[in-house]
Amino acid sequence: MLTGPLLACLALVLVNPGPQWVRTWTFLHSVPRPALVLWQAGTVSALVATVGAGVVTAWQLGHLGDGHPVLAALQVLALLFALNVVVRLVWGVVSVARQTASRRARHRRAVDLLAEVDSAGGALTGLDASGVRVLAEAMPMAYCLPGMRQSRLVVSTGTLEQLDRTELAAVLAHERAHLRARHDVVLDWFASVHRAFPLVVRSDVALDEGRLLVEMLADDAATRRVGSVPVARALVRMAGSHVPVAALGAGDVGTVERVRRLAGSRGGSLLSAAVYALAAGLVALPVAIMVVLL
Repeated sequence: MLTGPLLACLALVLVNPGPQWVRTWTFLHSVPRPALVLWQAGTVSALVATVGAGVVTAWQLGHLGDGHPVLAALQVLALLFALNVVVRLVWGVVSVARQTASRRARHRRAVDLLAEVDSAGGALTGLDASGVRVLAEAMPMAYCLPGMRQSRLVVSTGTLEQLDRTELAAVLAHERAHLRARHDVVLDWFASVHRAFPLVVRSDVALDEGRLLVEMLADDAATRRVGSVPVARALVRMAGSHVPVAALGAGDVGTVERVRRLAGSRGGSLLSAAVYALAAGLVALPVAIMVVLL
């Protein structure tokens, strides 16, 4: 009878206090890709533990008494709890996908109507500017609207005027990294899982860390293209810039942490391997509990 409660306790730890603790592991920022896998593994493990707790508890209650009304009611409640989490997850995936697709489509149409291709007199000449749209906006701004076939990369005239060419190249490389790696899909998954859990135990930590880590991955892609100094300068200049809902932008998340990271050292292969191993262990833990204790 300990399996169900143990899985429930594991789920509670993985949903709230666990992420708060892991968030303090700043060394994870030196290996953003393994760190992102670790956060994804934590959400998957929490889901498996939560659903497993309901199903296992119902199964164990069914073996305690034959047709006892109280036990039968508890069994139904346990199954309904597990089903509720599954339904909320499926609904979260569907609703997040529909909402983000609708918002991006509307904003894409607005960009196509209002923006021009390099309207700043050739400021993007010589850069990888294919498909870039330029909005007449004095505030520095750069973002991308991901899509399967209709992605957009948008910059403002303020960005073109206030950034030098290497900084512009860094911003474009950053946004293209988002589009190429489909970081929007990663963030949509985090948002869907976030909605799957009841409000009383829900935590924003995994979603926030996921947003920060995909920005760090895009920073790394830009660094490989133009170097860390132009990327850091561009981040400072773009700090606090407006990014529309459902878009991914260069300067809207964790600027201080990202600039500090660019000035430091990267994690090595040993740390990456350790984080990947921890992620695998997290996913396997609720399954192992069910296999060993049932």
